[in-house]
Amino acid sequence: MSGGRGQLQLCSLFDQRVHIFNETLYFVGGSYLDSSDIKPSSVRKLNKISLSSEFQVNGLINQTDIVTEDAPYELTDKDITNGGIFFHDDANVWAFGAVGRGDDIPTQVNQTDMMYRYDAIENKWSLDKIAGGEYQWFNNTNGFYATAPDGRNWYGGGQGIGTWGKKPGLLFFEGNSTTPKWSFIRETDDLNSLPTPSTLGGASVYLPIGEEGIIVLFGGWDTTKQGYQFAAGGGVDWDLRPLSDIFVYDIAQNFWTLVPAKGGLPEMRAEFCVVVNSAPDGSYHNIVLYGGWSQLRGKAYADVWVLSLPSFRWIKVEDENNPDTRPFRNNLDNLRVGDIGRTRHRCNLFKNTQMIVTGGIVSQYYDKKLNIDACNSSHPPFMVMDTSTFVWKASITPEEQDYSVPGVITSAVRGRNTPDGGWPNDRLGQIFSAARSSSTATPSSTFSAPNPTNTVPSDNGGLSIAGIAGIVVGGVVILALLIAGFIILRRRRKRSESIPLGSYDYFAGGQVQPKVELASNPPRAELLNHYHIQELPASPVKSYIPGSYHLHT
Repeated sequence: MSGGRGQLQLCSLFDQRVHIFNETLYFVGGSYLDSSDIKPSSVRKLNKISLSSEFQVNGLINQTDIVTEDAPYELTDKDITNGGIFFHDDANVWAFGAVGRGDDIPTQVNQTDMMYRYDAIENKWSLDKIAGGEYQWFNNTNGFYATAPDGRNWYGGGQGIGTWGKKPGLLFFEGNSTTPKWSFIRETDDLNSLPTPSTLGGASVYLPIGEEGIIVLFGGWDTTKQGYQFAAGGGVDWDLRPLSDIFVYDIAQNFWTLVPAKGGLPEMRAEFCVVVNSAPDGSYHNIVLYGGWSQLRGKAYADVWVLSLPSFRWIKVEDENNPDTRPFRNNLDNLRVGDIGRTRHRCNLFKNTQMIVTGGIVSQYYDKKLNIDACNSSHPPFMVMDTSTFVWKASITPEEQDYSVPGVITSAVRGRNTPDGGWPNDRLGQIFSAARSSSTATPSSTFSAPNPTNTVPSDNGGLSIAGIAGIVVGGVVILALLIAGFIILRRRRKRSESIPLGSYDYFAGGQVQPKVELASNPPRAELLNHYHIQELPASPVKSYIPGSYHLHT
């Protein structure tokens, strides 16, 4: 899919980094198949699609509709750049994980403090030195990540962080074009908190409730220990996490909680994508899931589910006009009509209600790939679904739409505002209760001291007994708040301490060489990426990764 080869069409892509700035969709890295290719390959370009006018997605995409720019080879080189992500702020993206290295960096060095940044205003790349530590791991892929609108970003799990139980935690990145910085958030000393879930191929979202927000994580593989859920002919060495396990991270407290979800549960899976629709006041959040892959079943999925919070309830959605399943729905001779699905795709929410699905491998069971062995217009490289109606559309439109909660969600939740089993701890219950309370308050409502007319005046005009009691209670409350603030400050200082620079390789579990900085123009070198192979064979094979990690292809 390179420019200048005539009227080519983009047929499929997978494992790419994706982000939307304003009304432009950016994607880079991963693997691509166009109408001139015989198998997926890498593309040495940053790709941009304008969404400022209606954009048709009901078939293959003309190359002339995609604007391309040169991109660093470290982000586009073959076999290296599958499964990385973008950190971002309001005008920049930084490429994290799944990056190549130059010849001047020894192969035993797995980390650096440099990241490539793309400025969407200036339309240019730069190599940024990130303050705080060496947390750019070249070969980390497919971890979970979440971003806040103010430029805060979190990343955990993946191929290395917490694998086999070693050094779990979260990478915290603060996006800023002048002084970007990051730190590794260590596990809390609070024994009531779970360790950071070591997850590969799961998904998470940021929700703007509580002091600093929360992260909700689910799905994927549990990489802490050897598993046993292996499909015949291949699989990974870990078990899938059940989708009844919803992990909630209180950012302000560095505290993980497991909340059991109820409802009709989705089958266990990894490599799916999610978006979230939230009420402006934080009173509810509907997380929409599409697709995914089950190593145990040896199949991909094309179903839509919603996890509704704060009820923590899964709802199966009957979507309409899905391009992935539409060609098969009325084919009574096809006995495998329900066995088609999409995996290794990405999702972004656009204009409040449009869930844009970018890329992915469409397969029918393990052995039949429907969109990467050859071009197939029935399974387009981009799709879009309205999250208010769950209807798949033929085009992405630039008009802003208000989100309304679908009736199927309202009927399933039935006004529940807590999980069926109650809150696992008071702190989490208070976070959601506060969000719900603020949603029911009138715009003019504010906190105020008790009304003086509610106290009974004494005969001598002095303070009444109730007044004295009020002062005492108020003093106790103020003292308690001061103590709580001191404890929170100590926790934040402790959890934000950076791991010593260059002293520990969180993937290999041992010492690494002293810091080596990337050259501004490093010479080309290839680093094997053991996560996925590029050519997808018709029969199952294993692809190995350090730590006995091998995925389906």
